[in-house]
Amino acid sequence: MLSVSQSAMLLGISPARVRKLIANGTLPAQKIGRSWAISEKDVAARLDRRPKVGRPRSAAIDGASSSPLSESDESDVTFDGGSFVDPPERLLYRACKEAFFFRPDRRLIAQAESNEEASFYYAVADFFLQQKQRELVKAGVF
Repeated sequence: MLSVSQSAMLLGISPARVRKLIANGTLPAQKIGRSWAISEKDVAARLDRRPKVGRPRSAAIDGASSSPLSESDESDVTFDGGSFVDPPERLLYRACKEAFFFRPDRRLIAQAESNEEASFYYAVADFFLQQKQRELVKAGVF
């Protein structure tokens, strides 16, 4: 069983959208206390259906009588025989985070084929440095 936030992460949509899908009956779920529990099978089934991406069209626009909360979110996460596979963009993010968590490697900068490539390395390293600084400020270190 998955929580609303776990389901949202796997489906690539917001927790609010997951709650709307539950309320609409599109995504089966069980209420346990004050929380919702969603079956992994139901999340995988939604991923397999690959609903259209974007905001649902209203009946007035497309002349259809479908609900505005119909299948409208497409996720980049795929279900591959029992495990969820990350999209290439997420893999890129994780690789950049691992490579540039503190500072770019000087050898990498020296081997850059262009100023643009070197600037990219600095920009990515700067992004992760700023994230770390925000965490430290939030923790009260600074």
